[in-house]
Amino acid sequence: MKKCPFCQQQLLDKATKCRHCGELLDTVSPLLQEADVKPLQTGQSDGDSTDWQKPIGRILNEYRTHIISIIIITGLLLTILQSVIFNKRVEKVTAIEPTKVEDHAAPALETAEKYEPTPTQEFAPTQETISAPTATINLYNDAFTLCSSEKCTDPQKAIEYLNEAIKLKPDFAEAYNIRGNIYNRLGQYQRAIEDLNESIRLKPDFAMTYNNRGANYNNFGQYPRAIEDFNEAIRLKPDYAIAYRNRGNAYLNKGDKISGCGDLSKACNLGECRLYEEKKQKGDCI
Repeated sequence: MKKCPFCQQQLLDKATKCRHCGELLDTVSPLLQEADVKPLQTGQSDGDSTDWQKPIGRILNEYRTHIISIIIITGLLLTILQSVIFNKRVEKVTAIEPTKVEDHAAPALETAEKYEPTPTQEFAPTQETISAPTATINLYNDAFTLCSSEKCTDPQKAIEYLNEAIKLKPDFAEAYNIRGNIYNRLGQYQRAIEDLNESIRLKPDFAMTYNNRGANYNNFGQYPRAIEDFNEAIRLKPDYAIAYRNRGNAYLNKGDKISGCGDLSKACNLGECRLYEEKKQKGDCI
């Protein structure tokens, strides 16, 4: 028996026409016929590629808690190890003694024994030689009071006064001279040289500034340059006792005792004997 695909009535297997609806049975479109499709069996795929995954999945599920614990413990151990390494590096860094930083352009100083303990610089000419407005002169004098050749009680305040004086009178060579000497006392030798250079540029016949710049060069071991500046100071002022004394000191520092002691003797003849007497007592000069 078979069913009519149009009216679903029972027919004989050999029937070619439905006796109920009159439709021809051999004209049925293949699309209306039932397809004989076998259902896909669960768990099967090409080559059973997932069979190896099943035991791994069971292991992961069974030991999931242990695996997570291992991952956490491993992470903690790595964190502790990194902390230990970091602390050791910090200990190494802090154990290094910090290096004293001098002025960025200043050469290293020689031994302290080579430096003249008495003042080697002159701070200011007589007030009558300065031509400037009263307010500028007052600032200059205030700075000189704080930092003279014998004392320097407040160098930073003195520099402030000189900064203001230079603003009021940009060509104030004497103010540059004093400020350069203060920088020298602060150990800022490059800034001192720059100020003394400017003072000389503004006033090329300023013997005092050549002496002071030479003292700066002498202070950090540039003896030939120091001697050149002392030569110029003496050329401009032949009876310059302090310049002779400083040049003699530079010659001695350079290792030239004949020239050094000769200059110290000349300085003493001009009234500046302290260093000469000290060198004679040490046996450096006869």
